Amino acid sequence: MKILHTSDWHLGQVFYSYDRTDEYVHFFHQLKEIVKSHHPDAMVVSGDIFDVSSPSSSIMRLFTDFILELHEMEDGMTIVITSGNHDSASRIDINRNLWKKAGIHVLGNVKRENGIYDFSDNTIEIPGKGYVMAIPYINRAFMGNANNENTPEESFFSMTAEYLGKVNVDNLPCVLMCHLTVDGCDMKGHKTGMIGNINSVKNTIFGKAYDYVALGHIHKAQQLDEAGRIRYSGTPIAVSFDEDYPHGVSIVDIEKGSLPSVSRIEIKPLRELKTFPEKPVDLKKALKLFAKLPDNDNSYIRLNVAQENDLPADCLELASSIAADKDCRFCIIKYTRLNSLQNEKEMINLSSSQFSELNPNEIASRFFKASGIPDSQSDIYMSLLQQLQDEYSLENNL
Repeated sequence: MKILHTSDWHLGQVFYSYDRTDEYVHFFHQLKEIVKSHHPDAMVVSGDIFDVSSPSSSIMRLFTDFILELHEMEDGMTIVITSGNHDSASRIDINRNLWKKAGIHVLGNVKRENGIYDFSDNTIEIPGKGYVMAIPYINRAFMGNANNENTPEESFFSMTAEYLGKVNVDNLPCVLMCHLTVDGCDMKGHKTGMIGNINSVKNTIFGKAYDYVALGHIHKAQQLDEAGRIRYSGTPIAVSFDEDYPHGVSIVDIEKGSLPSVSRIEIKPLRELKTFPEKPVDLKKALKLFAKLPDNDNSYIRLNVAQENDLPADCLELASSIAADKDCRFCIIKYTRLNSLQNEKEMINLSSSQFSELNPNEIASRFFKASGIPDSQSDIYMSLLQQLQDEYSLENNL
């Protein structure tokens, strides 16, 4: 079975007030050419179809028209799309049956009644080739309660494997789609934090029933096991300046009992996201270099500035005036104090033995300095930290 694995399209993103519709169209054109060249048996989109839960009608229409066009163009390819944490599961599910009539699977939820899961809609047969278990983004509370032996995630995914085992009587290749954070993944460029009560899960929760796990949510393409069986496809176009790595989609050939064969296909962006210049300089020099940027460079620009003094109040206006006669899209200034850079280097260069000798106050003080936070703002946190240490010492001396 051959699949096209993609995720995290984030359609409808407004990037620093700039509309990106033409960039999505540019991506769609490339995706169509990839489908024409490789003729996958299935295309799986593992969540975060849209950037916000209530996308505009024009973005919804763009998505609908493209998926229908792709389906008509390659009618032998099964299309499976699941919601992510950026999507509204209920909105996605409204047209579930309508999509199904067209032979397309767009899923926002897993059906559950009286605590019993119904995976029938989420189990999609790729005729004569295999099966896709399509699990949209769900949180731990939905997965149920843990028992003495298994976590909620382990229990949930063991149920999906059990259901699939009953359906897959011919022992065909099986793909699991899901949208979550897996331990050990590289989150560069992605906002960290707890998502839907699940910070991360172990890659062992998926079991051995699946020949390939098509993950979404983390934006950097990567594999999470030595066999290359558990993978993030990453975003097809960058959605933040910190995503300074290639973007694309994956073509995956899957054969039962063998390791998957993965080919990455890079998507060429219509506009690049540039942090300019590459190394930080003071604002005056950054503006001079910015003025020399070719007028036909259509990139999004984040000016990279480092200096000892505060930025002037009109710094954004100065940069915007330079960009006015260029094709680029100026967005923001990335500003770092030079003494913050030095303090950060000092923190990084500490040996483990030196770090272990520091008390909590010293560690906190170094952190605030490395972050460029002035004493006037950090004093209250230092005071609270000292109170906690005093209370801890008092309790342990009683």
